[in-house]
Amino acid sequence: TILELFGALFFEFCQESGYDKILAVLGANIRDFLQNLDALHDHLGTIYPGMRAPSFRCTTRDDGTLILHYYSEREGLEHIVIGIVKTVAKKLHNADVDVQIIQRKSEESDHVKFAILEKDDVRRQSTKDLDIFDVGLSREPKISPATFCRAFPFHVMFDRNLVIQQAGTSISRVIPQICLQECKVCDLFDMIRPHIKFAFSSITNHINTVFVLRTKEGLIDISSGLSRDKLIGHESARMRLKGQMIYVEESDWMLFLCSPSVMNLDDLNRRGLYLSDIPLHDATRDLVLLSEQFEAEYKLTQKLEILTDKLQQTYRELEDEKKKTDRLLYSILPISVATELRHHRPVPARRFDNVTLLFSGIVGFNCFCKRNASATGAMKIVKLLNDIYTRFDDLTDPKKNPSVYKVETVGDKYMAVSGLPEPCVGHARCIAHLAIDMMDISHQCKQEDLEGIQITIGIHSGEVVAGVIGQRMPRYCL
Repeated sequence: TILELFGALFFEFCQESGYDKILAVLGANIRDFLQNLDALHDHLGTIYPGMRAPSFRCTTRDDGTLILHYYSEREGLEHIVIGIVKTVAKKLHNADVDVQIIQRKSEESDHVKFAILEKDDVRRQSTKDLDIFDVGLSREPKISPATFCRAFPFHVMFDRNLVIQQAGTSISRVIPQICLQECKVCDLFDMIRPHIKFAFSSITNHINTVFVLRTKEGLIDISSGLSRDKLIGHESARMRLKGQMIYVEESDWMLFLCSPSVMNLDDLNRRGLYLSDIPLHDATRDLVLLSEQFEAEYKLTQKLEILTDKLQQTYRELEDEKKKTDRLLYSILPISVATELRHHRPVPARRFDNVTLLFSGIVGFNCFCKRNASATGAMKIVKLLNDIYTRFDDLTDPKKNPSVYKVETVGDKYMAVSGLPEPCVGHARCIAHLAIDMMDISHQCKQEDLEGIQITIGIHSGEVVAGVIGQRMPRYCL
């Protein structure tokens, strides 16, 4: 209930933040509103590159119930979505709806499904009107594929295996490879937006998003003899197509209805296109004709779109690096302590009444160091310690042994503890098992100039005080 109230308040907050007009015209009903949310998120993504917006898709069950498919990287926000949907229906469309979760995110499903039930007879009346409209349509073919290709010269239709089945006249002329048998759309184009896998199912899940495809490198030849200073790097050698994906139920194909992204008449000529290739109903034609007057502003928009793609890529790479940094931090500090430091919260020293410590050392290590005092011998010492302690570290891996924490190593001394920072009832038993495993491992290690490797191990239980020491290279010290 609290999360649903939060969803309702969040929608009101969006209205008060200046988005009231665009939200009001997003759709004539709740279905159209949800279907067009992805397009709004795509527009906001150019303003806020770091935004990770969810995706919405609507289908209809056999009984007419509206099914909302909700895709999000974040977990546990289902009830917030319910609150938003109810508020949108009430405030924008004057309808009371009941929203139920019919499928949660799991290993079998990558998204959440909601059933949206209208409490009045508005939906039944609209369905009845659609049935009447559908009966009035003739089943005879009204347009041939050839006429469709001329009417929409920039379109590509492909099946579930991504094999191209039909293409517009203009795109076929500019990219003749598109007419080859068994040619796949993924062989000719890279998907720039949205950032999803180029697969039929992925496209279906994000069907309401604006799609941007770009021809692969070397597919289109740039016209020679033009001023090279007008070429914007590598992008001028590749054509960008922007449009929408439409699922064709009759043939189980996907239709990509698009327009070429061109800046001006020179750009049109460079890609081997003519004004006649762009249909009269396409706004791209007017943009090209007006571009001579607004060329500078239009170029800036194109560069902004390219930079947005690069910025989003950089943002994803930054997220990957952040995960690596977190893994490194968790490897040198206990997970609970590292989490507090990540959130810039102080970690005060704590007293632990019952813990068990372990110290270990290599028998004859000092004599071994004296015999290997040269530079070459020093490498043997480092190799020996690295070989032994790498195996010991596997024993104290938090994923394999969460009850034991490796404190530090100094020379040949290895220190571990059990019972902190998370209390452990069997701390002595955990350390004893660790000691036995360390002895077994030491017998497996071989080193020249050292007749077998023996270790000494000391164990003691009692009370300790532990805390984080330092800021630049923090250590959890006992």
